[in-house]
Amino acid sequence: MNEAKPDWDKITEGKIRHGVAVAYIEEGKELTPDNMKDMEKWVQFIIHGYDGIKGMLDKKKAMDDGELKEKVTKVFEGKVVNQSDEDYIKEEIENAVKGLGAQHKNKVMYQMKNGTITLDNLQSCLDRIEVLKKS
Repeated sequence: MNEAKPDWDKITEGKIRHGVAVAYIEEGKELTPDNMKDMEKWVQFIIHGYDGIKGMLDKKKAMDDGELKEKVTKVFEGKVVNQSDEDYIKEEIENAVKGLGAQHKNKVMYQMKNGTITLDNLQSCLDRIEVLKKS
């Protein structure tokens, strides 16, 4: 018989994560890497609260350029990322509009070239494009 005690903190964290995931599903959001990161941020916020999260961030030491490059390169599987925001947005939008009807594609591309699509609203634009593809 297993004598190990349950890890109640992990169990609680799992239940909170479940609740956050259900909320995202109810909103019709897809399971994407960006959405998973957002969900995890909410889970940690719910667990630790504002002061706890702020305290953790305040304690983190700033990385020098070499450490930052090493960490980013590791995250992106050895690829050095030096893409500008505009290039990143363009690449994401061009990939997303594949398979979209000409009328909707033209509207999206116009908004991108017009500068209306930014890093701040990119994910919501990508989500909207997916909705347009399904209609």
